[in-house]
Amino acid sequence: MSSRPCSEKHSEVCRIEIEECTRLRERILEQERIELRFQNLFEAVSEAIISLSVEGEIIRANSSCRQILGCRPEQLIGKKLEKVFPLTDLPRLEAAFACALGGEARECELNFIWPSGKDVILAVLLAPIREEDKIGGVLLTARDLTGERLRDQERSRLYEELQESHRDLEEKALALEESQARLKEAMAEQEKVNADLREIDRIKSDFIGIASHELRTPLTFLLGSLEYLYESLPQRLNEDERSLLDYSMQGARRLSDIVEDMLDIVRIEAQGFSLRRQQISFFDLLQEVHLELNWMLKERNLHLVFAPEAEWPPLLGDAAMVRRVFTDLLENAIKYTPDGGRIEVKSQRVTRNQLPQEQLELFYPDFTDRLQWEGDYLQVMVCDNGIGISGIDLPRIFNRFYAAGKLEEHSSGQKFRGKGVGLGLALVKRIVHGHGGLVWAESSGTAEETGVENPGSCINLLFPIDLKPAAFEAEEGTVRDRRPRILLIDDEPAIRRFVQVLLNDSFELEVASGGEQGLVMARSYKPDLILLDLYMQGMDGFEVCKQLKAQDETRDIPVAMFTAVARKHEREKGFSVGAVDYITKPFFPRELLGRIRALLSEYGFKLEDLADKDLG
Repeated sequence: MSSRPCSEKHSEVCRIEIEECTRLRERILEQERIELRFQNLFEAVSEAIISLSVEGEIIRANSSCRQILGCRPEQLIGKKLEKVFPLTDLPRLEAAFACALGGEARECELNFIWPSGKDVILAVLLAPIREEDKIGGVLLTARDLTGERLRDQERSRLYEELQESHRDLEEKALALEESQARLKEAMAEQEKVNADLREIDRIKSDFIGIASHELRTPLTFLLGSLEYLYESLPQRLNEDERSLLDYSMQGARRLSDIVEDMLDIVRIEAQGFSLRRQQISFFDLLQEVHLELNWMLKERNLHLVFAPEAEWPPLLGDAAMVRRVFTDLLENAIKYTPDGGRIEVKSQRVTRNQLPQEQLELFYPDFTDRLQWEGDYLQVMVCDNGIGISGIDLPRIFNRFYAAGKLEEHSSGQKFRGKGVGLGLALVKRIVHGHGGLVWAESSGTAEETGVENPGSCINLLFPIDLKPAAFEAEEGTVRDRRPRILLIDDEPAIRRFVQVLLNDSFELEVASGGEQGLVMARSYKPDLILLDLYMQGMDGFEVCKQLKAQDETRDIPVAMFTAVARKHEREKGFSVGAVDYITKPFFPRELLGRIRALLSEYGFKLEDLADKDLG
């Protein structure tokens, strides 16, 4: 009976021990699973993680230490901190380690050298490992800051460069402001110089004009007396005396021509000129010039050839002015062509796109802007096999007085190569411009430049082919006897009222208060003459005239610029867009009516019945 209880007691103890062993085994397994999870987390972190004992000995290190510290984990196990990290940074690391043992995490930045010698910058954090109520160790984490620091350095460098660039820009802006200030001063000084030059040019033109006018009176007596002597004394003079009289007549005529050229230049530059446009035949006009110069051609045995009549379309122009152009050009060609030479006048019809751009730009850098006519042009070429034109002189030969050249090259008696005063080609240029055209020269150079005895030259003239419209064509001897219609376009009410008072009794007058209204009224009213104010609000007179000449309904209506300002360049621009005259404000009533009467008479109106009392 007594042994049985002992056996049961022993069994109970065994059962308890077995249960205790089972619980212990489960705790060990759970600890192993926790350790495995910890190890997986430990290895999964991209930062280097090192577990240190309280003595500073490395107990554990993850695989990221290879990428961060350049060491395999197993190489670090068992080492002290001072064996891994450089001595230079060790004091800071030990201070952070001491803080971690005291329960406070501390971070510091270290310069670290791999065993391979690579320099890196590390951010190191040391934090306490707590085991219940005490510190059981220190956990060290390290991450590589090298890339960030390099980027910071690059950003800092770029910022410094930007700052330096900004400082440079500020200095350059300041220098630019100073330069602009100096430029303004220079421009102001240049404008003053230009104003002085313009004043000198005006004084020079005035002097030329006054001197020329003063010379005309004695020249009149001189030419008249010589002509009287030439006609009345030939039978009483011997051969030497007749020669002297001939030379005197030639010299006086030459002097008279020079004076007239000077007066023409002054008149055109000061006031412009009014073209008396009519349909002209260049071929007939050239025949007339040929007859006039025939004695000079025969004397030099020169051959003058014109293009066939079929190649000369009729054009609108001022016959007297065009005749002057060809007379001057042919006289010039005769002067510079050796005896027995050839002069040829050719023509061709061209469009704007067919013009020789390279040659024209030598004389007109902005020639495309100068050509207002949108239609075809007649190009006239006056060519010779003379002495040619040097490359230096070529772009300047149309300048006033430029052809004067050297004093020793001048001789009144030398008929070949003797230079004049340099006014003929200047007049040619201004007349052609007045017709809305251009003029330029071509030459390969002089004999010295080309090696050719007579390289020759060619003067080119360009005229708009603007045929006289049927609306203005009238058979010879016929006139229109109705009252002329006039359209006044002016934005000044007082001027409109004043002109109405002056013109209503003699003309059919309509008025427009601006450019746009004027264009509309010109198409509907179809006036015989338009008086157009030059400067108006909105569309100015130049643009209005340009549009009038660009439209079929109004292209043929003569336009007179009606303005208080008529400077040389404005006159040239007005004529280039199609104006036929300038009437300058202020004006006398009789003067205004007289100018209108003269303009309308050119277009077939019979105005003789307007008595003087009706003309103001």
